[in-house]
Amino acid sequence: MASNTFEFKIVSPDGKNYSDSCEILNLTLKDGAIGILKGHTPIIGIIEICIMDYVKQGKRICLTINGGVLNVKKDEVLILADSFETKDQIDKDRVLKAKARAEERIKSHDANTDLKRAEVALKKAINRLTLIN
Repeated sequence: MASNTFEFKIVSPDGKNYSDSCEILNLTLKDGAIGILKGHTPIIGIIEICIMDYVKQGKRICLTINGGVLNVKKDEVLILADSFETKDQIDKDRVLKAKARAEERIKSHDANTDLKRAEVALKKAINRLTLIN
C-alpha cells in the first residue's frame, strides 16, 4: 500500500527550521485557506499570519506562522516563514505584553506611530494567543 504522507520543511531568516511528514497540511494564503495533500499541484503563494496545522498519524499538530512564502513542488513542500513557533515555544506573559503595547500604539493616534506595524504586531500576538488558549 502506498503511503499518503509527504515531507515538509519550514525555515526562517533567524536560522530556525522545522521539518516533519504529514498526511495533510493546512494554512492560510493571501487568497484564502489551502489544504495540501501528497501529490498536490505545484504552487507558490504568500502566507498570511496564521495558525498552520498538519495531521500526522491521525494527530493534529499546530504552529504559528507569521507570514512568508509557500512553495509546493512535485515532491517537496517548503515554507519560507518570516517567523514561526510551536505551542511550547510561546511565552504567554510576553505575548500579552506585546498585545497590550500594540493596542496602546494603535489607540494613541500619535503621528509618529507606524500604524501598519502596530496592527501587524497585534495580529501576531492574537495569533499566538489563539494557539495557546
